[in-house]
Amino acid sequence: MFKKVLICAVLTTALMIGGCGEEKIIGTPEKAILAYAETVMTGTSENLSEAGFVADNQKEIRHAMTKKFISSMENIVPLNDDSAEQLTKIYFDKLKGNVTFKATLKKDDANNPIVELTATPIDQVASAKSAGKNDEFIALIGMIGKLKSEGATDDQIKENSDVQKLAVAAIGKTIDALSFQPEQTFEVPCHKIKGSDGNTHWAPADGDALINFLTGQS
Repeated sequence: MFKKVLICAVLTTALMIGGCGEEKIIGTPEKAILAYAETVMTGTSENLSEAGFVADNQKEIRHAMTKKFISSMENIVPLNDDSAEQLTKIYFDKLKGNVTFKATLKKDDANNPIVELTATPIDQVASAKSAGKNDEFIALIGMIGKLKSEGATDDQIKENSDVQKLAVAAIGKTIDALSFQPEQTFEVPCHKIKGSDGNTHWAPADGDALINFLTGQS
């Protein structure tokens, strides 16, 4: 269920990497990395401008995360828009209330500084064990199996209020049972990018590695 959220395609679409030359760099490496980490895990950040994000970028990243999260659920139960919206809020609120971030500059360099990010990543093993004890989740799987054996289509399941209510309760309980690791540190090499705001900023050189760390996949 708790798969890596891949949003690097969105990031690279929003930010044009490289070719910045000697232009003045706006913001600091540590605040830029905070912006990436916070937006990936909570859907928002007070440091958006440090990374060169504009408001539309935040919406794009949040949408990409939401789409990935909802897609990971739909192999279990088709969700209608209202259920997806409720679960997205539960998901982001859970992470926002439990994941902490701290970024410090470990290596100052004109072209490739390194930021040390301290965070409390998702604990995938403990979260999976908790999900296995979710009675509502087991009931949901049974309900979906029965309906599909009777010929119910995905659209009919999306319109079934009993299924959608149980889906929100079951998946919401699974989200609420997410566990987090104690503080871990991760070195994030940075490089220059051209932000959506037209200025030069710092960004993680390897976005996948950063996301792997935050979601407990590393």
